Amino acid sequence: MATFEDGLEELGFVLGGSSRRGGRMWHLQFNSHLEFVLHDFDDTVLLSWSFGLGEFAARRGWLLGTGELSFHDLYPQHDVRLPVEVSAVEAELRRVLGTMRIDLGDPDL
Repeated sequence: MATFEDGLEELGFVLGGSSRRGGRMWHLQFNSHLEFVLHDFDDTVLLSWSFGLGEFAARRGWLLGTGELSFHDLYPQHDVRLPVEVSAVEAELRRVLGTMRIDLGDPDL
C-alpha cells in the first residue's frame, strides 16, 4: 500500500527537511517560476506556493517597479490547510493552477 509520502513523491514533491512549525517540509518546483511548499504535520498539511513574478516579467522584457527582481514574488493571501491525503493535495494543485490562467490582453480584465 502506497504511503502519503510515496504519493507526494509521485506528484514530484521532494522532502526538504523540517518545517519551522514542526513537521516535514516538501517542495515541488513546478516550473522555473512556480514552487509549491507543503508542510506535513501529523493530522493535517499546509500548502502554499510562490511565483517569481519579477523573473517571469524580466524574461519577457518587462519591468516591474524598480526593476529589482527579488522583491517581486506572488504568494497566496492564505495558505490552505488540507487533510493528509494525496488526493486533496492533488486537487488543490489543480485548483491553484486553474486560478493562474490569466490572459493579460483580455479587455475584461
